[in-house]
Amino acid sequence: MSTKKEPLPAEIQDNAANKGVAAELSDEAIRNLTGFFDVLIQMDFAQKQRNERNDEDGNDLPNTPKVAT
Repeated sequence: MSTKKEPLPAEIQDNAANKGVAAELSDEAIRNLTGFFDVLIQMDFAQKQRNERNDEDGNDLPNTPKVAT
């Protein structure tokens, strides 16, 4: 029987993140990350507005044409 314990997945990720990676981000990297998250927030807000609009219209599916009967 082996007495060697397997590392937890979090330990593997933590070790990989700390090897060879600078502890501080450059100004450009911070601007890029800020812009990325800003776009994600804007996309989420737009999706929520579309969902609210569809809920008010009574549509379950977005962009579905009304069928005349």
